Amino acid sequence: MSGGRVGELAYGLRCLRRPPNLAAMRAARSPAELARHALVPAARNLGVAIGFLPAHLRAEATAALFACRVLDAYEDLMEPGLAGAAVRTAASYLTGATPTPPPPLHAVVVRDSEAVDQVLAARILDVRAMVSALPDDGRQRVGRMLVDVAGVMARNLEAVLPRSTYSEGVLGRVARYACSLIAEGAFAEADLAELAGCIGITTQLANDLRDGELALYGAGDRGELTRAVLLRLLVPALGSLALLARLGPRVPSRGARIAMAYMAITTTAFLSGAVGAPAPYRRRLRLGAAVLASRSPVHWAMMMKRVRCCADAAIHRLLDASLELSVGPGPAPEVLGLGGGSTSPSLGPLTIDLTFALVEALPEEPMSGELSGQHKRRMMIADHLAFGALERVPPGDTDAMQALATQFQLAALEMTSQKGRQ
Repeated sequence: MSGGRVGELAYGLRCLRRPPNLAAMRAARSPAELARHALVPAARNLGVAIGFLPAHLRAEATAALFACRVLDAYEDLMEPGLAGAAVRTAASYLTGATPTPPPPLHAVVVRDSEAVDQVLAARILDVRAMVSALPDDGRQRVGRMLVDVAGVMARNLEAVLPRSTYSEGVLGRVARYACSLIAEGAFAEADLAELAGCIGITTQLANDLRDGELALYGAGDRGELTRAVLLRLLVPALGSLALLARLGPRVPSRGARIAMAYMAITTTAFLSGAVGAPAPYRRRLRLGAAVLASRSPVHWAMMMKRVRCCADAAIHRLLDASLELSVGPGPAPEVLGLGGGSTSPSLGPLTIDLTFALVEALPEEPMSGELSGQHKRRMMIADHLAFGALERVPPGDTDAMQALATQFQLAALEMTSQKGRQ
């Protein structure tokens, strides 16, 4: 890594702890200068992670990120009756499909993130230039993603979608784009689509918690919001971790592997910290841990193990804090760590495998009394996973329901037959 890149990364890390320099963004004399001032304020840790990418990936990722933030600005800051059309117009303008930009924004912003989005929307011509400057394949890849994301945003503005549907359609689509970018042919995009949707849901849950979206979850305070978010996190976290384990060691670019590891570590640290659980690594060690994880599949697996352990600790800390979910003292059973060996690219088999791994850890002998707290929790989490798999079946899709039931039956038969052979 060159001295200039190291300096840029150090600058980005400093920006994480400072308010955005909006004046510098407005005064930027070129798209490149705008990128330098806006990348980390617009994306926080993701902006730092993008700095690790090789030059050709970094330029495309930056253009895609800024374009998405422009769409976000029109989604959130435009008058409600005009927002859907403005989002679609912004996507068409950014991709070069139309020469006319959407109308300017005049909303009064509250959050720093909204202020940054508003500046990027005002600089939409520069963001369009970043997209236009990409090679043809990159420009098409970004363009497809922007059209898809804008469509989901507009539909949500017209009639509110379920939060998981919105998250998969927006941030899940962005995650699928990111995977296709950094995989550089190592995987077909379709093979990663479902697990990338889990990344989208996990990221949206983290964003909603960070932004204090009480109304979206019917929460009365921060504690209720934290509980609501983390109770929804188990199944998408399973899929997210499976994607990281599957994709990470096979990504050709070491810089991209560092970026993935850094985002995994920092996102887990944020979500764990929300319930007072320990982070995978202390703050000053996170960057070094990401670099180390990128060195080999062995180091990657070690990093993933720490991330899973911290996620498990957060699950149990949340349950311990809920009177109706607490099961009393005792060691916390392993949860997400049990799913570390599954390599399926589909969330259904991953969920079923983990459900039965928890069931298999229950005592085999006949019950002679009440289960211990540890085993009660295993049963509770296995039930949560099973119902989570059921909730992902589209309403009215009897074929999908039957297929899921068959998968559960086959898994139960396999576990029974294995025990019979022992």
